Amino acid sequence: MLLGEAGLRAYSEALHLRWSDIDLAGGFIHVVSGRDGHRTKAGKSRHVPMTPRLQEAMKEHFARFRFATYTGKRSEYVFHHTRTLRRHKAGDRVKAFKGGFAKAKKAAELPSTFRLHDLRHRRVTTWLAEGKPTALVQAAMGHASITTTEKYLHLVPQHLTALVEDGPSREELRALAR
Repeated sequence: MLLGEAGLRAYSEALHLRWSDIDLAGGFIHVVSGRDGHRTKAGKSRHVPMTPRLQEAMKEHFARFRFATYTGKRSEYVFHHTRTLRRHKAGDRVKAFKGGFAKAKKAAELPSTFRLHDLRHRRVTTWLAEGKPTALVQAAMGHASITTTEKYLHLVPQHLTALVEDGPSREELRALAR
């Protein structure tokens, strides 16, 4: 849900989220770069807005896991292990989505070619199809260059409808400017 609704990078961003990075009231996720020697791909921190659907899911996740304790301690990570097994301890940060993603992909009967990173691509394409400003999409996605964001425009012909939609006339625009 997080990857598809917020478009975060799975391994360099989502799996490094801490509870303090989630602003449920304001509806934002703070992607932090440079904390504890970890850096995001672009090397910059940013705020990503949560869709109402994601905000609701994060509230449920928060209620279920935020105050859970493991050997007397709370995990600071949003995605943490809930059991101690051979390779990790309960409360430790989850380091991969591979197993969970494979199960979800199978349950949803998605094609074998569907990749985890396709969820990020979905978010960019959806925002652009909804007519969101390219510069805002760039900022939310953490693209270093707007050209990266613009590469998705060829997938979204809907933005071209602005060329034929009725908008204010030149006279109306002049009147607004006065």
